[in-house]
Amino acid sequence: MLLFWERGYEGTSMAHLTQAMGLNPSSIYAAFGDKHALFQLAAKRYMEKRAIYAAKALEEPTLEKFIRALFSNTVAFLTRPGHPPTCMTLAGAVGCSLDATPARDLMTAIRKQNELALRKRLLKARKSGELSKDINVADYTRYLSSILAGLSIQAANGSTKAELKRTAKLAFRHLGH
Repeated sequence: MLLFWERGYEGTSMAHLTQAMGLNPSSIYAAFGDKHALFQLAAKRYMEKRAIYAAKALEEPTLEKFIRALFSNTVAFLTRPGHPPTCMTLAGAVGCSLDATPARDLMTAIRKQNELALRKRLLKARKSGELSKDINVADYTRYLSSILAGLSIQAANGSTKAELKRTAKLAFRHLGH
């Protein structure tokens, strides 16, 4: 998982995988199938074990607390020691060749699932009266997703935790909260 996260789908070779896993290529193929099947399992593990910061924010009782937690949790995740300073769903397979289309499509599907969860939370806020009916929920969802993706890109660019916190604070303020 860490190799795919750090190097992306195409940047991770079978040689990298055999070295990291301590297995020979035939054992990897026998256990996991092909590289894409192993990538799918790594993405699943990433979502279940590492990328739970967004799901935790979704549990917050109010829209303001949710958005505040979403930014705070994202910054904490991106600056956590021991893993790459970016989101695997962005770094894993955004710019791929045609040969890696299945990997790119998998990462796109995960990002869309994340946006759907975000949209559902915003719709809940609209029903409770916390989110104005004047705000287009689909646009607001894309806007929040763009800010979060931007934080990931800034972390990959080397922004510090303090810088990311300030950026998140600025975004939060411009969201009207």
